[in-house]
Amino acid sequence: MMKCKVVMYVILCCCCHAALAQDVFKGTKYALEAGAFVSTGQSNPFWLRSNQYGEAPLESQVFALRAEARKEYDSLGLTAPKRKLLLGYGARAVANIGENSRFLLSEIYGKVRYGAFEFYAGRRKEIVGLVDSTLSLGSYSWSGNALPIPKIQIALLNYTPLFKNGLISVKGSFAHGWFGSGDSTRKYFLHQKSVYFRLGKPDWRLKFYAGINHQVQWGGSPKVPFIQGGTNALITNYGSNLEAYIHVATGISLQSLGYYKKTGNVSGEGGNRLGNHLGTVDLGLEYENDAVKWFFYRQSIYEDGTLFVLSNIEDGLLGVSLSLKEANQGIKKIVLEYLNTSDQGGNLQSGNQTAFIPELRGGDDYFNNGTYEEGWTYKKQTIGTPFIMPLSASTGVKLPDLIGSFKPTPVINPDLIINNRVKAWMIGIHSKISRVTLLTRVSYSQNLGKYFLYSRVLLAPIQLNQLSIQQQFSFSLKKYTVNAMIGYDTAAILEKNVGLNLMVRRVF
Repeated sequence: MMKCKVVMYVILCCCCHAALAQDVFKGTKYALEAGAFVSTGQSNPFWLRSNQYGEAPLESQVFALRAEARKEYDSLGLTAPKRKLLLGYGARAVANIGENSRFLLSEIYGKVRYGAFEFYAGRRKEIVGLVDSTLSLGSYSWSGNALPIPKIQIALLNYTPLFKNGLISVKGSFAHGWFGSGDSTRKYFLHQKSVYFRLGKPDWRLKFYAGINHQVQWGGSPKVPFIQGGTNALITNYGSNLEAYIHVATGISLQSLGYYKKTGNVSGEGGNRLGNHLGTVDLGLEYENDAVKWFFYRQSIYEDGTLFVLSNIEDGLLGVSLSLKEANQGIKKIVLEYLNTSDQGGNLQSGNQTAFIPELRGGDDYFNNGTYEEGWTYKKQTIGTPFIMPLSASTGVKLPDLIGSFKPTPVINPDLIINNRVKAWMIGIHSKISRVTLLTRVSYSQNLGKYFLYSRVLLAPIQLNQLSIQQQFSFSLKKYTVNAMIGYDTAAILEKNVGLNLMVRRVF
């Protein structure tokens, strides 16, 4: 009870500060939200908690308070960039009060823009990759599912012409972030970059897009030192100097350099690449006229080189978005998506048995890593698509259901990702009826578990078919905005559940 009172006090102090500061910071906007999560199960349904930047809790029966303050500039590039310095910032505090009360800062950052370039430092909500950001089931590598990772970043915010005629434009980013400490690793880092090109002038009806994003977990130290195979060195730290950073940023294989990298007590991942690398190669096509806008996109997955030899080309995210530009009522946008992560180059793991046949290497084990056992997660939530989930988020199954009759039952970290072979279909609809805005999502997924638990345990063949539904209603009531979201899950990888999230928002 005392913990709840402390959380209430902190969030109310933030709210009061926001209200009192309006006369000081001209142009800054403030918002307050209050509401609750309730459900028939112990957890919140999938679409009530997914892609919410870590703000929505896993458990239900929670009272939520949120407060934010932000100063924006023309970050969307709606006007031509001007050669002057622009400043902005944002802060958002969230308190989820229930059996396991939690207070967090889901955003806190400062940013500077000069011309087409922006630099920011802090924690900020972002999505990475070619995707429809409003209705997607989630961009594969960086979907907005987890709490934003604190980082510093320099970026070309919008597509910027390389030549005066504007035929080819580019946007991109380069960032360094801090994961902090997890279950197996202390004080490790994020390396992130992206580059995307657009072929077609801004006023052309047809445009082509192509690009790549690259994410790496690297550096830090193991919580428990260990003996590295092949060198018999006692590993107490992972590479984090300038040489290591260059290997991380370039993604160069140490084996290709002709040596098994180690320096004293610093591990170099043997003949592998330094760190846990992943990302997508994206393609897109856009067509629009006065009435409609079509956007087709494809994200192809890479983690350990299987995409280079096309052995996992079946995997990826495929989507199409249709916006009805003249629609004021009824359906305004429809998005259809298909996600496949089930192939992973086959079930042959990379190693000596495939060293001379690179096309056969497989068992990519998406979002998992032997060095960074937390995998591609932050604060126990998947950073990428929420359909790849850890055991703790798979509320409808128990570990024995996934590993069959293997004896003895292995000890598994509840935060380990045990369901990364997925086929998922989704339809999303944005519509409006009178003054009510509606957002509808229906997803159906086949959950196939994963190829291996560690290297010894082959998962029993499973297929858990999951249906999840979201219906959101938003409308204004005088000075307030009401958001009501209903979620439903069938019993499969998730528990059977019906839930409601009701939030009331006031902007000052």
